Amino acid sequence: MNKTININLAGLFFHIDEDAYNRLQRYLSAVRRSFSGTSGADEIMRDIESRIAELFMEKRANDQQVISINHVEDVIEIMGQPEDYEVDEEIFEDPKRKHRSAGPSKQLFRDTQNGYIGGVSSGLSYYFNIDAIWVRILWVLLAFFSAGWIVLVYVIMWIFVPDAVTTAQRLTMQGKEVNISNIEEQNSFENFSTVADEKTDAGYRVVGQKGKRGTVKFFGALGRIIKGFFKAIVKLIGLCIFLAASIGIIALLISLVTAGSISIDGMQAADILDIGIPADVNIWWATLAVFFLVGIPLLVLAILGLKLLVSNLRSIGTTAKVALAGIWIASVIGMVFITTKIASSQAIKASIAKQEKFTVAPQKTLFLDVIETDFTDQVRINANNVKIVYDDEGPKVLSRDVRVAVTSTTDSVASITLNYKAAGSTMDEAKENANNIIYKYELTDSTLTLDNYFALRENKRLNQQRVDAIIALPEGTIFNWDDDFIHRYRNGISNDAFDLYDNEKTYQVKNGKAICIDCPVINEEKKVTTQNNEVVKDSVTSKTLNDPEVNEWQYQD
Repeated sequence: MNKTININLAGLFFHIDEDAYNRLQRYLSAVRRSFSGTSGADEIMRDIESRIAELFMEKRANDQQVISINHVEDVIEIMGQPEDYEVDEEIFEDPKRKHRSAGPSKQLFRDTQNGYIGGVSSGLSYYFNIDAIWVRILWVLLAFFSAGWIVLVYVIMWIFVPDAVTTAQRLTMQGKEVNISNIEEQNSFENFSTVADEKTDAGYRVVGQKGKRGTVKFFGALGRIIKGFFKAIVKLIGLCIFLAASIGIIALLISLVTAGSISIDGMQAADILDIGIPADVNIWWATLAVFFLVGIPLLVLAILGLKLLVSNLRSIGTTAKVALAGIWIASVIGMVFITTKIASSQAIKASIAKQEKFTVAPQKTLFLDVIETDFTDQVRINANNVKIVYDDEGPKVLSRDVRVAVTSTTDSVASITLNYKAAGSTMDEAKENANNIIYKYELTDSTLTLDNYFALRENKRLNQQRVDAIIALPEGTIFNWDDDFIHRYRNGISNDAFDLYDNEKTYQVKNGKAICIDCPVINEEKKVTTQNNEVVKDSVTSKTLNDPEVNEWQYQD
């Protein structure tokens, strides 16, 4: 049960509870202090009290209703905070000595006091300094010629353009400075219609405004429903943004902290980063740069989502904003430096060739074989298909970038040339990286077996290493291969490489070319014209080059 107090405000009698009275008294005292020591302050305060009395009469249902704390808060929100009435003392000085400042800037508001639906047209009339009637006529014409689509624009402005409810907002809408004379003019009795049967000036205002804003109440209620719907959507979007950004920050922090223990296809993430980043780049500084580079935008998104979710959320402050911006810019610079380091470490390419000669047994077919090792858990780093295996000695780097080709040679013996290729920041570094390649193959009596991968020496990093194996065969050598070999075949690694295809045929080196010796030989059909002009086709023969009747080479390459 609250204590009720009777007050006389601008000649009007009100019942007000004690809490509301104390709040109103504190508000009027704060406003009065804003005018302390200025001329005309008492007259302005009487106008402000009259306006408050008018608003109380609008909000109470009947003369017997008690003014509550909620009524007072609503009126304060409309009238504005006490600081809105604070003015510079220079406005009371001599005009000749008064400092001339730049003119006030206008801001777009809705003027529901002079509007009929949402106050959009009246607000636009103030903003563009034209009569409101012309703005309304323009809306009607645009609605007619746009088949009604312009109505959507009106609704959007109705929703998102704020209403000029406080004194400061109305002055800003009109392009006027917020000073004592303008506040007095805005709240003066001249802005309201007079009604003869009312007893006080405040009553005149109320009746005039009720007649003028009849339609605004209906459309205002409709607007509040629409605004409430859109506010709910905005808050839902804000919640989604906040949750997504927060989860992103947590996931980023956890992933970077636990990067050393994360396994990617059976390989440790820390080892993958270690072999892909140059040795002179500190991986922990790189990790920190990635965290701030990604984490700070996520933090900004989280704050934005929270602002959409919470209307009165306080700002993080200018110092925090500048600090976050500085850290993010430093992270960008750090990542540019790291990226440049990685790019420069692969700028120069070099190759080291190692050759071994071997003899192919006469009258035997040389079988070319590639052992296809399982690489299902590979990752791609620095243009290499890589797999890291672990044993008692620690992690070992394996790469699948092995390519093979077959050529002819004028020597009497065969040879295999291994071109070890790599990149580096200098030529010497590139050659050193190429020399770190370990590649194995095995030669038996009639079989050449090659690995489909190479390894790197211990604690060596990837720098676009690759192995090109070129097999040179002397004249008359007979050879074939398996499917794994042909899958690794790249004739582009040598200008003299044979064009071999994926089949199970046997070839022989003849005149510097690979000739299929068990492919079927199909003679061309010959058309013979008789004396009666009849066309007769010869029969088709199908033989191989091993048949005694075939004395010349029919197929090359």
